[in-house]
Amino acid sequence: TSTRDKMSKFSGVLQLTDLDDFITPSQDCIKPVEVKKKVTTSKGAKIKIEADGSYFEETATGPKKLEKAAITLADCLACSGCITSAETVLIEQQSADQIYRIFQEKTEAIKEGRTDAPFIVFSLGLQPLLSLSQKASLSVQDTAEKLTGFLKELGADLVMDTKLAEDWSILEQQRELLERYRGRKEGAKPGTQTVLSSSCPGWVCYAEKTHGSWLLPHISQVKSGQQIMGSVVKQFLPTKLGVDQSRVYHITVMPCFDKKLEASREDFLEDETNTKDVDCVITTLEIEDMLNREKKELESCANVKLDTIIDGHDTVIRATDGSGSGGYSDQLFRFMAKNEFSQILDSLTYKTLKNADFKEVILEHDGKTVLKFAIANGFRNIQNLVQKLKRKRCDYDFVEILACPSGCLNGGAQLRSEQESSAKELIYSLEEKHLKMEKSLPENNLQLQELIKEWGLETDTEKRQKIVMTEYHEVEKMTNGLAIKW
Repeated sequence: TSTRDKMSKFSGVLQLTDLDDFITPSQDCIKPVEVKKKVTTSKGAKIKIEADGSYFEETATGPKKLEKAAITLADCLACSGCITSAETVLIEQQSADQIYRIFQEKTEAIKEGRTDAPFIVFSLGLQPLLSLSQKASLSVQDTAEKLTGFLKELGADLVMDTKLAEDWSILEQQRELLERYRGRKEGAKPGTQTVLSSSCPGWVCYAEKTHGSWLLPHISQVKSGQQIMGSVVKQFLPTKLGVDQSRVYHITVMPCFDKKLEASREDFLEDETNTKDVDCVITTLEIEDMLNREKKELESCANVKLDTIIDGHDTVIRATDGSGSGGYSDQLFRFMAKNEFSQILDSLTYKTLKNADFKEVILEHDGKTVLKFAIANGFRNIQNLVQKLKRKRCDYDFVEILACPSGCLNGGAQLRSEQESSAKELIYSLEEKHLKMEKSLPENNLQLQELIKEWGLETDTEKRQKIVMTEYHEVEKMTNGLAIKW
């Protein structure tokens, strides 16, 4: 796959953050070569660069080839030089090939009678299931069960959906928003303390690298569903199942490549064991590639029921009311209306603004606008929103932000239509399929309630904070003479 092909799987925000990204990623890279030797002379070393990009050090005994440095996704996230071109090269560490290596490790360990075989857990995001179901003309439930059958045939130990984690993320954002709202000065207007959603890593990465300190306090500190699921799989499940935590290998299936960058953040390393909450992220397109690699079609795979975190709960795939990106705006709006203004809302009516990807909803009480929320998808709308915030003209209490136009259903690594139907028609079909799904409210998730109780989080607020909250960091801009355009 070419770099440009890989780039298309990232959100537009990441692709557009540095307009010179395609031209000068290597010039801005801070770790081009690694020299594993002590310098014993004050004259330094003479290095020759060949036409193919390989490096040689001139020594008394002749040229000596230097190894290229191993740059991780974490290095790229901490660097402001380039945003994505270099990162796409590094995505190999989070790919289907890596998953096949883990399956092979497990097979070999079992064959040799070892007890350290990887315990492989998959967490399935809803948007990939919708995309796969649309292409295969299956129900979302059938799609999830057939994908479970396929992954277990390859060697997966557990396959679950991420609804529990998505619900938990929404509940924590409700709590956070209520605290911020009540913390405002009396009589404050909507937008006095605008809260921006944090579930989209493309948007978060853009905010950290482009706007930094003034914007980051507005972003919700609640982890995304993916990362909360990572905490559950890596910290709760091993104890519950009696499996050594070091054996657990956690893979999520997500709609875009940006989620790979999120999983690579150092903030999501478990302190004591230094292990990632999510070891590998693969996308909808990579699932399709795996099916092709195995010469299988999803329709012909055996149906196998999904696993649950807590025993005894059903495995029905449910959605949350609201957008196909998780329904954050709808759920938080209804919660605030009920808890602050005693209004129970059965449905919300959004007003479309300049384009279909920017819409708002308001709540009036005693003739005044007391709540104002928005959904902003795509780079153009994000830019406009950020400018409003900068000029202190933003009057929203909460904004659900997604980097991709039309949100996560249109993630950069979702399946594209092979028919002549347009991309808009495909997105409309996915939205309709999402709309018709069985829905459930986060506050009614009995499995989540049992998990919190069993994990001792009802009273241990400090532990709960560590599991569900995170921080964001401004990335300082580097000054690099090589990047100057003469």
